[in-house]
Amino acid sequence: MFSSKYHIGWYRDLIDRSGGVRGTQQFARLFVVPGMNHCGGGYATSQFDAFGALVKWVEQGQGPSALIGTAPADTPWPGRTRPLCAYPAQPRYVGHGSIEDAANFVCVAVRDDDGDQGGSNGGNGHGNDDNNHQ
Repeated sequence: MFSSKYHIGWYRDLIDRSGGVRGTQQFARLFVVPGMNHCGGGYATSQFDAFGALVKWVEQGQGPSALIGTAPADTPWPGRTRPLCAYPAQPRYVGHGSIEDAANFVCVAVRDDDGDQGGSNGGNGHGNDDNNHQ
C-alpha cells in the first residue's frame, strides 16, 4: 500500500526535475483524495471522473485544476462534494454556504517547503482551465 506522502514525494521530485510546478503541470498533475483507501473506498469524497478529465486534457488541451469528488452512500456524509485540487493547491471554504457543497470551496495555491507556489487556478477552484496557473 502506498501513502499519499509517497506520491507527494514522487511528484515533488518530478517538479524538481521538470523546472517547477507550472512546467510540471503541463504534463502531469497529482490529485490527493483525503481519506480514500489505496484502491478506492474509505470515508472520502472518492467518486470522481478522472478519466473524463484526462480525455478533456488530451483532446481539448484543458488540464484539470480540480476534480469534483462526491462521498458515496456508505460514508457519514453521503452526497458531500469537494474539489480535489491539483497539488500543491488545497481546498478552502469560502466562508458561506453549505460545507457539503464543492461550490463553496476554492482551490488555493500554497507555498511548498521550497518556496515554490503553484496550483492556484483562480476562479471557482474547480473548473478546467487551459494552463491552471493563472
